[in-house]
Amino acid sequence: MINYANRGKALQTLINNTNAVYKQKGWALVDEVPTPSKNIKGRIIYERKSTVDYYGISQGRGIAFDAKSTKETKRFDLKNVHDHQVQYLDRFLKQGGISFLLIEFARLREFYFVSIPFFLEYWNAAKNGGRKSIPYEEIKFRCDPIRTRRGVPLDYLDLCFRNAENKGVIFDGAL
Repeated sequence: MINYANRGKALQTLINNTNAVYKQKGWALVDEVPTPSKNIKGRIIYERKSTVDYYGISQGRGIAFDAKSTKETKRFDLKNVHDHQVQYLDRFLKQGGISFLLIEFARLREFYFVSIPFFLEYWNAAKNGGRKSIPYEEIKFRCDPIRTRRGVPLDYLDLCFRNAENKGVIFDGAL
């Protein structure tokens, strides 16, 4: 049996450190959504999340995203994202919030800002019998890389505001 307990733990740590820097600089307040759990006879049982990994606010705009890490180098498998997460992120975007997936290609040490409209192209196609993954080359070509800059480990915030699907508001980090 494969243990997935710590899959994505390094990514989670990077994002939490990023969010701490954003908070300290006054640029955003983004928190991790805790996974509901129960302690049954000394064993921690994790329940399925009802929303996404992170949500918060910056410049009066709500932000919601889910973080995914894959060891694949040629594709991102859609099975890594759950229906309820896609629905939540789509609804969040339609309500005027900023929503996206932060995808790590762990073996390549690359991180991408994957907009929900882009993701939905593949998600909806898969639901209609299309391919069940997004080719790495498509993500590399059509999605913005997330880099370390401005003293921030994974500086995704400026991409939130530069992203065309998120109404093109500019974030200059000068709050």
